Amino acid sequence: MGPGVERVLAHLAARLGSSDDSNPELGTAEVPVTEMDWLAAMMRFTPDILAWHAGRGIPEAVSHATMADFGRNMSINRRVHNRFGMDTYKWLNHAFSGRIYQLGRLQYLIHQPAAQIPGVADGEWILGIHIPEGGGFGEAAVAESLALASGFFAEYFADRPVRTANCESWLLDPYLAAHIDAGSNIAKFAALFTPYGAPRDEPTDAVYFTFRTRSMENLSELPRATALQRIVLERIDAGGAWQLGFGSLVLPGQASGRPARHGEKAPSVLR
Repeated sequence: MGPGVERVLAHLAARLGSSDDSNPELGTAEVPVTEMDWLAAMMRFTPDILAWHAGRGIPEAVSHATMADFGRNMSINRRVHNRFGMDTYKWLNHAFSGRIYQLGRLQYLIHQPAAQIPGVADGEWILGIHIPEGGGFGEAAVAESLALASGFFAEYFADRPVRTANCESWLLDPYLAAHIDAGSNIAKFAALFTPYGAPRDEPTDAVYFTFRTRSMENLSELPRATALQRIVLERIDAGGAWQLGFGSLVLPGQASGRPARHGEKAPSVLR
């Protein structure tokens, strides 16, 4: 085991269960840390994170669904770069530190926001909603996932109470809401959130998540088979830039003061 792998393993061990969400550069001129070092260390560390999950009583099914993001991101890396690797290893830090969980269709990152969110006090824990590849945005699937999240974190992270979730995504760009079919699942998902803050330019996000390419060149060669693909590319063709939008919502059960327990059905938030 090389020094780069050892350095990443020490980093993962120190972060496990902590509230530290930083992603420092671990390499130095004397001890470079490569993408392959991250991959090797994460594979070696998998038993540790699974044991930590088990120690909190987290169901195996949730652990397995959550850690499947490792293989999912390796597959995406192959499609994006046509090689073995993982260019999103910093994102996977969240999974290996016990901070993010997949509950049904969506992933939830428990964190304390760095920026002010209306209705969220300083130091308050919230859930950051992330959308893993695979599956759509069906109303029932989204509602079920939000209900699961409310109950899951109340049961397994009672020391970090949450009542609010936020989402930072190009799917919340106001331009998309104005141009996509209002009856589409994407539009209904975006409508769940109360916007806050000013959208921020992130020109490549829409292209990457729609087409799985990090290049902004040769966009004319990308497919325009779906309404979403056309919207993404036509805005760029017209000289526009896609933005990251910000929104928050109250988790199911929180308005009444009692979150649903893990596995308990909650009223649809999409009605």
